[in-house]
Amino acid sequence: MGSTRHLKHWKSTEASAAGVVLVLLLAASGCGLIGRSSPPPDRSEDPRIKGQVEARIAAEPSLEASQIRVEVDAGTVMLHGTTAGIGAMQCAIATAGLVEGVSTVVNYLVLQRGPRDVTCLAPRPTQ
Repeated sequence: MGSTRHLKHWKSTEASAAGVVLVLLLAASGCGLIGRSSPPPDRSEDPRIKGQVEARIAAEPSLEASQIRVEVDAGTVMLHGTTAGIGAMQCAIATAGLVEGVSTVVNYLVLQRGPRDVTCLAPRPTQ
């Protein structure tokens, strides 16, 4: 009877040791992935993108270009400032998204009172 209890304890210890070894192996294999870094983002087109977005915004009759600041980081355009109405905000976002090389437009614009609908040279998304 004593040997049976000892055998159960040994099997339990063996299972625990196997679990620890498995966890250590998984951690070690994950560490190899941690050291790898992805290539740096391509920011070479950012100045061109920024200039073209600013030019398009300035050409929009429904937007006050002096109230909108444009930043670009690796193809992501961030719009800061204010717009008069939801229509102007949608126009600014659509206008920025038309520039080649833009991957995402992030809207940090503050909405002020203004018209819901405006005439926008940029195509509007269909609803």
